[in-house]
Amino acid sequence: MNQWTRIVLGLAIALGMLATGFVSAATPHPTTDNPAGATPSGELTATTPARFASSIHHVVLVLLENAEASTVLKHGPYEESLSDNYAYASLDYAICHPSAPNYLALTSGGTFTQCGSDAHHLYSGSNIGDLLAAKKESWASFSQSMPKACDTTDSYPYAVKHNPLVFYSDIQKNKSRCDAHDLTWASWTADVKAGSIPNFAFITPNLKNDGHDTGVAYADTWLKGWLTPLLKTTWARNTVFLITYDEGSTNAGYGHFAGGHVFLVAVSPYSPVAGLIASNSSHYSVLTTIEWLLGLGSNGRNDKASLNPPLQEMFSFA
Repeated sequence: MNQWTRIVLGLAIALGMLATGFVSAATPHPTTDNPAGATPSGELTATTPARFASSIHHVVLVLLENAEASTVLKHGPYEESLSDNYAYASLDYAICHPSAPNYLALTSGGTFTQCGSDAHHLYSGSNIGDLLAAKKESWASFSQSMPKACDTTDSYPYAVKHNPLVFYSDIQKNKSRCDAHDLTWASWTADVKAGSIPNFAFITPNLKNDGHDTGVAYADTWLKGWLTPLLKTTWARNTVFLITYDEGSTNAGYGHFAGGHVFLVAVSPYSPVAGLIASNSSHYSVLTTIEWLLGLGSNGRNDKASLNPPLQEMFSFA
């Protein structure tokens, strides 16, 4: 698609957004880190709203599996359309192989000792949940097909290696905290029905829907069916859906990264329409972007903005 086609398409989509109501309309969102009296995502129904750093009040991070960006664009027509219509990072890379270290990188700024392994271990130190709790913002991970909250046992098609919160000792060893934030798919469904999702949601489809056992085309079809109705909700007006893959099928990267060239798109009313981001980025950049959008600060690892700057060019706040 050439530049002029992108501009014309962008104007058409922008007019469509105005017509459907998918435009900026920031609304307060109740948040808390206290599970008492909370909805499934760990939120109270009435409390002082958090103060946000941007017009984005909800970040929904969706992680799909095991594909190079070129494969996604070739076999995922819905994702290809998202890359044409929203802000697409064309040079984004995973950190290493296999899955687990990339999930940890996206939620803590570090891989710990996991590169080369998918085994479940516990690690101490700050993670994104701690940053969100400190800012009194709500947060949860939602794992499709997980039998019960905070489950550390594989139960196909649920895989523990794709559930990063249970790798952190300050979450997994605190039962009430883990049960309030590491949640089943039924909790996500309940939040959507109630129109109140957490400020940060980590979405893990099961091993079929994420493409791990089925391929890009299958995951693309699932994503279209899942995401399309969500974009029509009221809360989507101040939400970004960050859609990426845990790792590629190669060792492509830059610097010391070697996890493969992966697909990354930001779907939001604030994402420049058909904006192509052509600077190197990684899973650490995704984390610093989330921290920047929600005003969280840093875990002090590779999520320092000086090391891996947030992808501010993926957003345009009037």
